[in-house]
Amino acid sequence: MGAQEVLLRVQVTGGGSHSYPWAAFLGVAAVIGAVVLLGVIGAEDKDSSAGSPAASSTYDISSEDPYAEQTEDPYTEDPFAEDPYDSGEEAPDPYESGTCLNGTLPDSTTAQEVSGVDEVSCSASDAHYQVIQTIPLTSDMSRCDANSATQYAFSYRYTLDGATLNEYVYCLIGLGSYAR
Repeated sequence: MGAQEVLLRVQVTGGGSHSYPWAAFLGVAAVIGAVVLLGVIGAEDKDSSAGSPAASSTYDISSEDPYAEQTEDPYTEDPFAEDPYDSGEEAPDPYESGTCLNGTLPDSTTAQEVSGVDEVSCSASDAHYQVIQTIPLTSDMSRCDANSATQYAFSYRYTLDGATLNEYVYCLIGLGSYAR
């Protein structure tokens, strides 16, 4: 402890049936307690010299700071701030019942690439279809067969780097000249 040397001697003797192993344990615990107590007393003795002046010095390194010209801290930057797999597009919300769509859907039950189908106001002149049911987590357009009002079925799959993120089937009715 500090400049003092503490020597411990522990002797364990073998005994007959009257030997108490817990007594040896208590003896060791007492010795450890004494060492801790001496350490605390020694620490208080060091603190008692607080009245004497302590040596101190100051040193201004601002003129010698090698990082003074650095504008960004490389350790505070978020390495995940930009997702390398993010295409910049948000996954679209599914169309709700009552939503109207424009564009032209192919009259086919086989999957085909369709573009130009967007949500529009139902009073718009180019509103061609109205969603009457949305079925999530499938691309099986035959699911609309259960809705007798269905005139068109439209499947939409949103993918990112080839992985399907979500997919929906929309059961539609035609509006105006698109009505069947």
